[in-house]
Amino acid sequence: MEDLGHVPLPNNASAGGGVRVLQLTDVHRFPAGCRYWDCPKGRRVEMEPGYSTSGDVAILEAALSNAAVHFVVLTGDILDGRPFGALGDRSAWRPALEQLLAPIQRAGLPWTFVPGNHDDDESPWSREDLLKIYDLPGCASKGAMSFNHTMTIGFGAEADEDALRLWFFDSGGNSPDPEIRYGTFGADCVRGFEDLAARLPPKTPGLAFFHIPLPEYGGLTPLHGTQGLFDSALRAGMVPRPWCWVPSLVRALGFHRAVGCSKLNSGIFDAFVRSGQIKATFCGHDHACDAIFQRAGIFLCYGRVTSTTPPSDWEGDAPLPFAPGARVVAFEQGRLATWVETLAGEEPKTRFLLD
Repeated sequence: MEDLGHVPLPNNASAGGGVRVLQLTDVHRFPAGCRYWDCPKGRRVEMEPGYSTSGDVAILEAALSNAAVHFVVLTGDILDGRPFGALGDRSAWRPALEQLLAPIQRAGLPWTFVPGNHDDDESPWSREDLLKIYDLPGCASKGAMSFNHTMTIGFGAEADEDALRLWFFDSGGNSPDPEIRYGTFGADCVRGFEDLAARLPPKTPGLAFFHIPLPEYGGLTPLHGTQGLFDSALRAGMVPRPWCWVPSLVRALGFHRAVGCSKLNSGIFDAFVRSGQIKATFCGHDHACDAIFQRAGIFLCYGRVTSTTPPSDWEGDAPLPFAPGARVVAFEQGRLATWVETLAGEEPKTRFLLD
């Protein structure tokens, strides 16, 4: 686990004085000009009229304009490797990502990226190839040797009481074992976090960003937001028998509080708790979820899916329960707050205090 030091932020007075971070997740970028997708379900999905390869950029531009953020985090599945597979070009990720990054770079904002399970899924590039993303202009993680690293951000030349510590993690890709479903945080990553967290002074609130939710997100009642994975799976015919026949019983038993996590528990959440360094975590992956939970004093948050391509709503099989958007996290006068921005601006009733 690397400590990349401190990143001074551009002081945007319109943000009200506090540090604001924008989380984009599950953008599922397709190749530019893509007109259809032969998806894994064995059918062709046309891009028009229901989908777009540029709608995500419009959402990002609106969020940057309305929320006056200072830093942007891309928490995985920003690319979708599957429709790139036929291109056979190991660098095809670059123009697709650069189109999304353009508004961030024009605004002069630092940004970074962690991978999800689809960024390199069936792609012509490897997961390691995506470390080259850190060489792109404006990336705050320039020089990082892995996706697992940390930094502080703030308006001063050094971290002070108004700064935030951000932790970034690779939560794993798709597993070849369908029983496990996804990879997870590596054992060396967990040890690296524990070793580094023990050496760092806990003077700044810590926020952790990754793609796949932790198992500890499961079984909890949301403090705020929507937990829609079960309903989406039910609509899409993905809930196994006999549970698909008795959804009311599933809900009564609390089994609908499921999350799309790995079946492996890396122990990273327990490490977060022991460290005392982490105030809140932010993930994506479950497109129909933007809920906020709390366990052992740590807020467990979903972002808001930003995608306007077919994977956003499971190729039309599970319409989203909300508009695509992005999550803002604001730290001001010692307090953390969060809300969702969409194309129409701040979404009503999404503001929540992480306190």
